[in-house]
Amino acid sequence: MSTFDFANQALRRDLAAYATALNTIVHALPRARDLCDRVVKETRLVQALLAFASGQQAMELSQTAYRLRNLWPYRERPFARTLGFGDEIAEAITLREEASQSMKLLSRQNGDPLTIELAACLGNIGVYLEEQQKLLEACHARIQPHAQNMDLTRKRLDLLIAAIDARVPDSESQHATLRAYQATANLLRDWESGVPIDEQGVHILQRCIECLEQADLLILNLLNPIHPVRVTQ
Repeated sequence: MSTFDFANQALRRDLAAYATALNTIVHALPRARDLCDRVVKETRLVQALLAFASGQQAMELSQTAYRLRNLWPYRERPFARTLGFGDEIAEAITLREEASQSMKLLSRQNGDPLTIELAACLGNIGVYLEEQQKLLEACHARIQPHAQNMDLTRKRLDLLIAAIDARVPDSESQHATLRAYQATANLLRDWESGVPIDEQGVHILQRCIECLEQADLLILNLLNPIHPVRVTQ
């Protein structure tokens, strides 16, 4: 297998893995967002209950509820998440611990109906955040290896583009092949900041894979001719 064959096959595997990872994320994120919405609804209920309470503890619970409402779906960073979900996972862990601490404080009270309802809200919030954390961890495990491998993927693309440009005679077939690989290079160059984590992002990657599939036979024939060119002295 030549250097170009290897680079081409590895590139195809990389992009197929990217597409699979992105597809997983696209289907997991709606559930993760729904869990965040449930957290927000519980915090609203907490604040409505706290309207009937007073004192330092009520103020602290109100501040906790406010922080719990500031979750990642409401601070849109859809493109940066192609690098992984480390920040969102850390947020879920921190907020779940905060909710748990508030529950412990309430458990020291006399168990009046208001306290019981507040504890129930915080318990539900902890459950929702834990489930969301697990979803994000699954997404992170999918996308992170590809984010770390991005530099090598770009190098393979650069190699193939340079080889086609240098070794393949100028023709419409050469132009079409270059366009396919250049489109993929542009996509990966913008990956960190420009690929949407939604169905559109999946379609973009799928189109790149289709373009490369169409170009496969052409690049194999052009870069690996049956009769190599002989250099005369």
